[in-house]
Amino acid sequence: MTRQHLGLLALLSVLWGGSFLFIGIAVEQIAPLHLVFLRVAIAAAVMIVVLRLMGVRLPTNLAGWRPYLVMGTLNNVIPFTLIFYAQTEISVSLAAIVNSTTPVFTFLILAAAGAERLIANKLVGALVGICGVVILVDPTHLVFDSATKGIMLSTGAAISYGFSGLWAKRHLSSTPPLQSAGSQLISSTLILGVLLPFVGPPLPTQMPNLSAIASVLALAVFSTAWAYVIFFRLITEAGASNAMLVTLLVPVSASLLGWLVMNDSLSAHQIFGALTIAAALIVIDGRAWKYIKGK
Repeated sequence: MTRQHLGLLALLSVLWGGSFLFIGIAVEQIAPLHLVFLRVAIAAAVMIVVLRLMGVRLPTNLAGWRPYLVMGTLNNVIPFTLIFYAQTEISVSLAAIVNSTTPVFTFLILAAAGAERLIANKLVGALVGICGVVILVDPTHLVFDSATKGIMLSTGAAISYGFSGLWAKRHLSSTPPLQSAGSQLISSTLILGVLLPFVGPPLPTQMPNLSAIASVLALAVFSTAWAYVIFFRLITEAGASNAMLVTLLVPVSASLLGWLVMNDSLSAHQIFGALTIAAALIVIDGRAWKYIKGK
């Protein structure tokens, strides 16, 4: 990768790491489901402008929208909702660490569905990653407390992302990435717009404060719309494997921001679990594995 690509990778890690901070601030005053809707709706509006400027067309019939409705559900509606509810229970840092297991569950789901070969390093990395989640929960003190609940919700989000990876591979592999990103955000907005009147909490009686409003805007514009543009640029110019290195950096960025802004801290077993998950991601990435085998 060039220096420019490394800079974009670092920027993306801050944007996606920052998303957990923005969620942590906003969810204190805005109900999680309302926050999910605001995130996808504002991001969708921004992406529509980006797609028009770049000359990317949106689907024109129901059949064309159907894959994005499923993708929006699996990649936005379900995981965002689970993460936002998780962050009412756990810290910014811990939420980001659990979310970093997404490549682990993606590989396991793809392999189980026959869409991915059982390559040794990925299988080992997946098993190590599962161990990391177990360490985070701390099986030596099995208590269903708020931390355990938050970790389970965040793990559910990572699993949903894994299923979205399978759906994308089977139904969206030939679709231009920015079209896929914009279309799924629009689909997510439509889905939530239909569901919220029936399953959503009552509308708030007073406006959130400026920090919550600013966090919502930052979450939607910077950590969603702009982050998508950077991510797909990295995939196009530097390759998917290099772009996915961001999964190693996001927990670091989120933990640092959580510590600086919200005084987050991690217990000893959570730090050990985080390091175990980081090791799993390095093994799944494969480059270190090939280096070791070459020795």
